[in-house]
Amino acid sequence: MAVVGAGIVGLAHAHEARRRGLSVILLDRDEHPVGASVRNFGHLFFTSAASGEPLECALRARERWLELGQQAGIWMEDAGTVIVARAQDELAVLESVAGDAERGGRMLSAAEVTEMVPIPAGGVVGGFHGTHDLRVDPRSAVAALAALLESDPHATVVWQSHVHDVEPGVIHAHDLMVEAEAIIICPGPDYRHLPPSLRPGLEPLTLCQLQMLRVSPPAGRRYRNALATGYSLVRYPAFRDQPAAQALRQRLERERPELLEAGIHLLITQLPEGDLIIGDTHVYGETLPPFGHERLYRILLDEARALLGADLEVRERWHGIYPATNGADNQNFLVAAPLAGVRVVQNVAGIGMTLSFGQAPIVMDELLAVAPA
Repeated sequence: MAVVGAGIVGLAHAHEARRRGLSVILLDRDEHPVGASVRNFGHLFFTSAASGEPLECALRARERWLELGQQAGIWMEDAGTVIVARAQDELAVLESVAGDAERGGRMLSAAEVTEMVPIPAGGVVGGFHGTHDLRVDPRSAVAALAALLESDPHATVVWQSHVHDVEPGVIHAHDLMVEAEAIIICPGPDYRHLPPSLRPGLEPLTLCQLQMLRVSPPAGRRYRNALATGYSLVRYPAFRDQPAAQALRQRLERERPELLEAGIHLLITQLPEGDLIIGDTHVYGETLPPFGHERLYRILLDEARALLGADLEVRERWHGIYPATNGADNQNFLVAAPLAGVRVVQNVAGIGMTLSFGQAPIVMDELLAVAPA
């Protein structure tokens, strides 16, 4: 099998191929991972998946993360996610999700929230603990997964190899020609630069751009749990699809329309050395501006400072970009079959870190069922 793209989607398929005993070659145009897979929170938000097949995919991905994380020596925190409720309509949404035992969620009192995470008690009316969720350092985890493949005698990783053409069974990359019975292309936001032969089926795609921050932590504070608020409940399917979420959205439309307009949902995770990642915003378009909006960074910082009850020093600002379908439905992946034995796989929901290891077996089952023997 040949895989193009060493982000988390490509790595998931490469590792799945090795799990099935296939030899693998993985190609990437850069010298190390620099795309969406290293620009995120490292938050494996399994709790947030929609019911049915998406949740099954998430739980399958969780088991694979635990397995490969141990093999690759990836730092991993299994304390879960705490969603802080600061209004009764937020509590109503959380209560409707907490009843699903398979999802691993449980309700928290206001006192339990502040015992678990070091935040001020003022305004907190309760919360939710997603016990299945994990956290990794995205800046090192993706590289560690690639290194694990590089250490495998039946896998080859070729960096700085730009693929310029693909045909059934063959990849052309500079002076390299790779023959493979099955080919998976995972271009991420670079899908527009694919050869014309690979573009059929990708027409629904657009781009989503995020604004994110890295800040110094309040002195001495550790946040084992990923930390979210009620703003996330109108974005993630498990919560957004609940009937109670309609009243929450209506209130936010009245009170905080600027948050909905910019797609802001406050999420905070802590890197192993202590710094906090804070985000994010969501803007969609075919061509995105290179400029960040300071007003949106200020909103994120103000919201984080209010939640944490502390001043925060900004250390980094950046954009994350991923392929999307404008958030119109619950679709998590777009899989196109432009050529025989070739699949183009795109995570279109911004949760590739969460779901890719669960989706890869589905793609592989279908592809290998029709690939030549």
